[in-house]
Amino acid sequence: MFDLNDIKQRAASKSLDLGCELFAANSVSKLLIIDNQVMASVMGQFKYKVTLEKSTDGQCWASCTCPAADYQEICKHAVAVALKVNSLSVAELEEVNANGTTQDNERSELIAWFLDKPANELTDIIMDFLDKSEHEYDKWLMMMASDKQVLGAGELSKLITKALPKKQVWGWSEVNSYFAEADSLFEMILPAIAKLPIEQQWQLNLKALIRFNTVLEHIDDSGGFRFEIEGSLNQNLSELFNQLPWSDEQKAQWIFEHFVDYKYDVFPSVPHDFNITPSVNTLFLSLCATAVEKRLQAGVDFDDWRQKSALTRLTSVLIKHAQAQGDWQEQLRLIKLTAHNSDDYLKIMALCKARNDLLDAEYYLQQAYQRANKPNEVLACKRDEIEIRLELSEFKAAWAIAWQLFIDNPSFNGFKDLQTLQLKTGVIDAELTQKVEQLLLSLSEQKAQSSQRLHRFTNYTSELLDFYIDQNEIEKARSLAAKHEVKSNQLITLAGLIMTQYPQESIDLYQKSISDMIGQTNNNAYREATNLLIKIEKNLKKADADCTLLYDMIAALIKDFKQKRNMMKLLREYFPDCF
Repeated sequence: MFDLNDIKQRAASKSLDLGCELFAANSVSKLLIIDNQVMASVMGQFKYKVTLEKSTDGQCWASCTCPAADYQEICKHAVAVALKVNSLSVAELEEVNANGTTQDNERSELIAWFLDKPANELTDIIMDFLDKSEHEYDKWLMMMASDKQVLGAGELSKLITKALPKKQVWGWSEVNSYFAEADSLFEMILPAIAKLPIEQQWQLNLKALIRFNTVLEHIDDSGGFRFEIEGSLNQNLSELFNQLPWSDEQKAQWIFEHFVDYKYDVFPSVPHDFNITPSVNTLFLSLCATAVEKRLQAGVDFDDWRQKSALTRLTSVLIKHAQAQGDWQEQLRLIKLTAHNSDDYLKIMALCKARNDLLDAEYYLQQAYQRANKPNEVLACKRDEIEIRLELSEFKAAWAIAWQLFIDNPSFNGFKDLQTLQLKTGVIDAELTQKVEQLLLSLSEQKAQSSQRLHRFTNYTSELLDFYIDQNEIEKARSLAAKHEVKSNQLITLAGLIMTQYPQESIDLYQKSISDMIGQTNNNAYREATNLLIKIEKNLKKADADCTLLYDMIAALIKDFKQKRNMMKLLREYFPDCF
């Protein structure tokens, strides 16, 4: 069915050898053949799902759930499945096609074989299987115990510890296995917990979350394998809270303690996720207000970020409540309690400005200026001052500040802001575009010729190119793009503008950008590249233009990136004539 010579050419030699070994070891199972598509399971270090598809030109397209499939065109598991399919006789292929799968036959035979076994021999088989897996053994113990009686809190507590053992786990596959086994046990543990009284359910769910946080200190779960257990435990704890037979005071105290002292990385959001009643919320807010007053009386070192962060956290819920009540004066009072740096006073200024209290807004802006010790803080003050000057109809002052900001930090977006400001203020500078071009051009040349680190974070060539495109200075934009490295999105924009007048140059720009996209080697980039090619073709046809240059470019991309199988699949689907 599959061309093995084609597979040998496209698979890495090591993958080919290992695939042959997997096939020889009879590791391929659950074979399913539907028309030109084959699906199967392959047992390697873990069990992986493989899909092979035979295209109209006879090529084999493969996908697999193993990690290697992300960067290999044909992995060892895909090789093993191809060899398995090709080893079947015509009669066997017809049988698999007719039945859909060999799995049903295998299952029936296995059931019949088990039924023939005496009870004691079958028990030995089951026990031998369970002895090889501690977690499977525990699961069946739980099932047995659940059939006989409700499991006690002590037994379930021990099972939680077993389900989440403390160990160092860093490898992707090992972490996957760790949480797969944990998921399997928690499928039994959580329903068993749900049979207990509410307070015992609460304590066990809380214990499980605490244990969960402890083991995660030694596990690299960047793959997110923990999310199913995490979600279940968080949801259970939140839902159980309001069912607890505690007084409102006890509930408010618990919420407060877990809000003020953020103990765990994995935990429901306090108080948001607990849906607390209005009476509990009132008591909780009272505890927060008391804690704020105590901290202020004891003295807060605002230069210590821990102390300031703790105080800000406490006042944040009080501010949110004041906002909900529409009490802006209380908001202002609370924000002022923790105001210390420039950013804090800008927040107060914004609140005054929103209330149209512009004189107070000016006052707090000055307070912010006095505390602005860093360039970014001064910049934030100046930007807010522009808005204040506009509100006060001091248009010339607003323009002067904005122009100085642009000179200090020139950019294309800054130029667009100046254009918008002209419309707001009526202050028109007839030479604005010439001044902006000269400044950006000067800085672009300066950076190209100098090794100085002045303005090192800004690419003035890119800013200048955006400016030329915006001003429809196409010849200047072409010249700049030809001499300098610029962003891919800028090349795409420029290519679209010059397609009619300079078709070959336009295609060259597109090819460079699309090659960069494909070089990212991920499916999102492949789709983005394909969508761009479809758009180019559509625009050319709409303009009754010749598509030959586009198709030649696609053929070149196919030649350069033939190893990117998912990209080739997309190109084959939308541009089959280019192959």
